[in-house]
Amino acid sequence: MKCFLCFASIYPEYEQFNSIGDAKASFLETARELDRYGQSITASLHIAKSEDEIQEYPDFVLSLTKRGNLKCEST
Repeated sequence: MKCFLCFASIYPEYEQFNSIGDAKASFLETARELDRYGQSITASLHIAKSEDEIQEYPDFVLSLTKRGNLKCEST
């Protein structure tokens, strides 16, 4: 299964991962680093229905909780 992570920005770019766990780990690393400097970020996670097909609407929205844990909301 392929999935794509897209950080919230004006010009979205998708990063491809081989698993949802890898995508979540990548998000956590970036979000926690930004959190250290008082910045927050969200990202959308898109699960590919075929080999390289990115869905228009995300399957999950990722963010950090106030305690710095992963918050994963289904859309």
